[in-house]
Amino acid sequence: MNRKIFLLLITLLSARIYAQDLISGSVKEKDEKGNLKPLIGANIIWQGTSKGTTTDNNGVFEISATGESNTLIISFIGYKTEKIVITSQRKIEVVLESESRELSDVEVVGHQNSSFQDYKGIENTTIITKKELQKAACCTLAESFETNPSIDVSFTDAITGARQIEMLGLAGIYSQTSMEALPYIRGLMSNAGLFFVPGTWIHAINVSKGIGSVSNGFESITGQIDIDMQKPFNNEEDKPGFVNIYGDNEERFEGNFNYRYKVNDNLSSVTLLHASSRQHRKDINSDAFMDMPTFNTFNIMQRWQYLSFKGWESQFGFQIVNDKKEGGTTNLESGISPVYKFGSTNKFFNLYGKTGYVFPDEEGKSFGLQWSYNNYNNSSHFGNKFYSGYEKNLYLNFIFQTHFWNEAHLFRGGVSFVYDDFRESFNAINYNRIERIPGAFVEYTYKPDAELSVVAGFRADNHNQFGTFFTPRIHIRYSPSEDWVLRLAAGRGYRTSNIFVEYSSSFASSRSVNIIRSNNFGYGLNMESAWNYGLNVTYYFLYDYRDATLSFDIYRTNFDRVTIADIDSDPRKVIFSSVNNGAHSTSFQAELNIEPVQFLTTRIAYRFIDAQQLINGLWKEKPFSAKHRALFNLAFSSQKESIDDPQMLYDLTVQWFGSKRIPSTETNPVGLRAKSNSPSFFLVNAQFTRSFSGLFDLYIGIENLFDFRQTDPIIDPGDPNGQFFDASLIWGPISGRMVYAGLRYRI
Repeated sequence: MNRKIFLLLITLLSARIYAQDLISGSVKEKDEKGNLKPLIGANIIWQGTSKGTTTDNNGVFEISATGESNTLIISFIGYKTEKIVITSQRKIEVVLESESRELSDVEVVGHQNSSFQDYKGIENTTIITKKELQKAACCTLAESFETNPSIDVSFTDAITGARQIEMLGLAGIYSQTSMEALPYIRGLMSNAGLFFVPGTWIHAINVSKGIGSVSNGFESITGQIDIDMQKPFNNEEDKPGFVNIYGDNEERFEGNFNYRYKVNDNLSSVTLLHASSRQHRKDINSDAFMDMPTFNTFNIMQRWQYLSFKGWESQFGFQIVNDKKEGGTTNLESGISPVYKFGSTNKFFNLYGKTGYVFPDEEGKSFGLQWSYNNYNNSSHFGNKFYSGYEKNLYLNFIFQTHFWNEAHLFRGGVSFVYDDFRESFNAINYNRIERIPGAFVEYTYKPDAELSVVAGFRADNHNQFGTFFTPRIHIRYSPSEDWVLRLAAGRGYRTSNIFVEYSSSFASSRSVNIIRSNNFGYGLNMESAWNYGLNVTYYFLYDYRDATLSFDIYRTNFDRVTIADIDSDPRKVIFSSVNNGAHSTSFQAELNIEPVQFLTTRIAYRFIDAQQLINGLWKEKPFSAKHRALFNLAFSSQKESIDDPQMLYDLTVQWFGSKRIPSTETNPVGLRAKSNSPSFFLVNAQFTRSFSGLFDLYIGIENLFDFRQTDPIIDPGDPNGQFFDASLIWGPISGRMVYAGLRYRI
């Protein structure tokens, strides 16, 4: 009996000692309404040791005390890392703050990641914050991807200054560019629209690879670029106003002004203003053509947001853009022959709104209506070629979602309607068409736990010309451990071509336009359709207690119907046709994001592209696309103890582009032929920023540090009205080294 009592006392004493050596607690995050929610899978580790644990499905953890350290490090991908010194406390509660938020009134230690992969997202999404955008001369959306390895940006020709983007080895027209889930850059503004979003208006950019959700429509094939704009309600900013002034050695000057006005607790607005100009007629390579056109741009956006705090939320806004460009030969006003004039006027009006209701007592249940109206008008001339395009677009989308059975099952469904009125004219020939596309979709999400998520969607749409078509899509996310995430995606996408704006580079040449018609609708071309399949594997880990990621992904796109612009068969023609099974692309990318030493973030990436298209029955490599590309980015920031301390930031980006195929010009006379392949080349950009306080920054930078450029971008520039003139065969930079400077001021 005495022995049993003794053993019982020893057991109780041991349990008490063990309990005293056990640290327990919870890790939470704040949602948009300020409510605390458990953070599943957060890392808890004793500093300087390998002893650690993770939070469970309720955000709760337990960890044994150790004599090796008294400091707990709590971290989660996409959130600020916290350090807690343990003295006598045995239960703690930690609230982690999102990395994508700017801190204002709190003291900080360390710094936030400016670009990171969405750990929780079922899609392969990279979030580019405004801090990342400030690493370069981010004047517009077209210039916002210089530090991103997934998107290529290049000039379309040597005259207009227009830029185009590529994702997964295919043109940006196959990715869906939206503004807060509303369609934005599409239709006739697929190229010009990249310049309609100033960088200072952007809060973040969400770049997702592969097929998208059916709730956002049927058009995304290779990915989505969703622009998150500055919000009317923004608790991250304690100052209502923001001013940015920019200038460079090419005499490009820009001014931006953002002002947020809170009417009351329920209603707030933000005004975004932009004006820019360049009047310098520079000709570095002495070919008698301006390297870049002159321009004047005025841009305004007004946004309102209403929050009832009882479930209802509404947004409403508008945007007005007026843009005018002029270029061509440098002797435009001299009367000396030959003269080649380029001019383009863009006018854009956008009106949009969102209204939604979240059921307060039913988690996950909500409905919403999204709508937008766009009116876009372009008038351009390229020497003796004249183009005008006018588009009216109406978009409606109603979405309802709710849980059924339990929280592991989420249903989403809705209806949509797209109306497009296109009126185009090229050299006095009209190409008009109206598209009406009603549609409906359903989407089912199965998420039994934090490890597995499955989203299966299906939509049906009816085109007034091409009939009914179906869009199936599926996404799977599986996390075998808290450090590894596998994502699978597959699905189909559709779109109609707008060949004159999507291949407007051909206008900057003597090429005639030939269209092989398949029908009598619009241009006479069929709707494009493609399947996209993708796999992403990402390893999330800590390196010396700092967040790091290593990711690999591979994507395949197969077109069963595609519009081909044949510029190989005849250097004096561009031939458009609809081709069955006429294109495919395979993309592989490896990317490492790591902070090897404190305050020095490093991004290293390599990407391989194999993009092929069918020309006259033969497979040819897609022109102007580098099969190999590498990127190296370094960003160092000095330490500061509080938000008001001064700070230095240094950014360096090195890009390497492999050789690109150039369309054949073999039938041209000797001396008027382009090479069959471009050389590989490096581009180096650098920027230095001095932050004097939380209110005022000065920055200076250099783009194309080593002044690399395509030396002879125009074939036969001395005879711009001749049959061999061609300014569209662009594979590299057409302007040289650029030095810029600017300031940011918060008021």
